[in-house]
Amino acid sequence: MPFFRFHFVDESRLAEVGSGMTDRLQEAIGCPRDHIVVENVHSSFIDGGEVKATNGWPFVEVDYFPRPREVQERVVRVLYESLKDAGYPNSDIHFRYLQPENYYENGEALG
Repeated sequence: MPFFRFHFVDESRLAEVGSGMTDRLQEAIGCPRDHIVVENVHSSFIDGGEVKATNGWPFVEVDYFPRPREVQERVVRVLYESLKDAGYPNSDIHFRYLQPENYYENGEALG
């Protein structure tokens, strides 16, 4: 944890920038590298019961415990620049904040 879920990003492109991106995320957040989870999610847009697109606008969902705004801004910069380097000049990033009392490891709440 933290979790970075990429949507509408080609897996091979993400893999090309993945190692450097993870190094920079570790530095920006200040957590151990093995706590960072990068996931590429297969995504499709559905409209009226039909698949409309499987190659939409790239976006990243970030799930992590609340951190200072300056940390969030550094994380955004790393993600945006990594996606740009992977060939995606336009992307969206949004954060969802986990609460320690709602997060469990090995059956035990963190908060």
